[in-house]
Amino acid sequence: MAQDLEQAFWQQGESRGVWQPNSRILLAVSGGVDSMVLLSLMEKVTSRLPLTIGVAHVNHQLRPESEAEEAFLKAYCARREIAFYGRRWEEAPAKGIEEAARNFRYQFFREIMVEEKYDTLMTAHHSGDQLETMLMKMLREGNLQTAGGIKPEQPFAPGRLLRPLLSFAKEELREYAHKNHLVYYEDATNTKLDVQRNRLRQQVVPLLKAENPQVLAHFTQLAQQIQWTVQWQQESLEAWFEEYVSPLENGWKLPVQALSVLPPGQRYFCVQYCLLKLRNQQGLMFHEEQLQLILRCLASERSQWSVDLGDGWQARREYQQFLLQKKEAEILTIDSQTLSLGSGIFLSEGEWLGFLPADATGILPEERGKIPEKVKLWSEFSHALPVDFPTEVMLRKRVAGDRIQLTPALRKKISRILIDKKIPNVMRERTWVMTDRKGRILGVLPVALSYLSIGKETDKIHYRLLYKYKK
Repeated sequence: MAQDLEQAFWQQGESRGVWQPNSRILLAVSGGVDSMVLLSLMEKVTSRLPLTIGVAHVNHQLRPESEAEEAFLKAYCARREIAFYGRRWEEAPAKGIEEAARNFRYQFFREIMVEEKYDTLMTAHHSGDQLETMLMKMLREGNLQTAGGIKPEQPFAPGRLLRPLLSFAKEELREYAHKNHLVYYEDATNTKLDVQRNRLRQQVVPLLKAENPQVLAHFTQLAQQIQWTVQWQQESLEAWFEEYVSPLENGWKLPVQALSVLPPGQRYFCVQYCLLKLRNQQGLMFHEEQLQLILRCLASERSQWSVDLGDGWQARREYQQFLLQKKEAEILTIDSQTLSLGSGIFLSEGEWLGFLPADATGILPEERGKIPEKVKLWSEFSHALPVDFPTEVMLRKRVAGDRIQLTPALRKKISRILIDKKIPNVMRERTWVMTDRKGRILGVLPVALSYLSIGKETDKIHYRLLYKYKK
């Protein structure tokens, strides 16, 4: 069996193109049976090929035996003229030790690969680790993206991370170690039941093996199938995203139809892909419940809705557009204000209003300097005003019941106008009501104007209302 393992290891590496002359491979070695078997197997590879191996070891200083393990490995490598890189973990946190230790180890491995120019890192994860990891992921997350467990290969540092023992069982590694008289250390903490992985290893996995001795092989097979499925799915989702999704300031938008035409399963993964992309790029943390709520809203007939994703992020529909955007709280410069001819004012951080002298060609040249430089590229609502337009106007936020005189015979609720024009809720919140000193509504910026603000075609232009805003 030991000879079979050695041969299978070699053939696997050969078929995957791992054994490249002059390659530099860094081995993560703890001193346990798995990593000592990996080290032994790689030593035999170096006897057949001109490649270089090195050993990276972290002394976590959490057990009395760790000093002896480090000394043993250092001496082992010295006798065989293998480069040894050791580091001690000086300060362990009170909580989350397992994750913190893992982060420390891989940061150390990354540094060694860069400094010593290694192109490959190998770890000694085996099929039992894969089974445990898949069970943990399924229990904790229930997510297809992570259900495939440990990948046999992935990019890492300047090169790649390989796990060449992933298809071999722990029992095979122990038998190889016994027949080759390998010295290794047992980690007593692996038996403590306060760690989930240990509970699964000692209490659940034996039951699964009793039900079917092929469970390791089946989970190894399942892991590969899931990983291939996810890879294929990701390629399809990337193409869909490139075709339909457009960037916004602080987010993205896409046509609702790009989602509504899809079957429910495809729609789920498309929305999830967008959220995962935001998580990776912006640190957005979302929950399955929020994703399901978005899907229910998309399936409804409502033309506008929003789902709060936390930290200012929203998923929302605005008629025919679906948006994922971080809504920045606008700081209002005013609640109400008087604006006189020849002046301009910031209504908020993203809005500016000017009331400036003009002629048929636009705002008079000598008045253009009053327009702030930073607003010139913003979106614009501009309107020429009649000669008898008031030289002073009041600005305020709309209130329930506000009506505007569109024609001498037609007076309409502002709320109805916003609905009829399909103004998104976000834009409705930004509208400003403009009145004269008597309180008559002259316009709703940037949506509609009263007939009192509209001159006759033969009127000479004297003023121009210029509303600049960030979309």
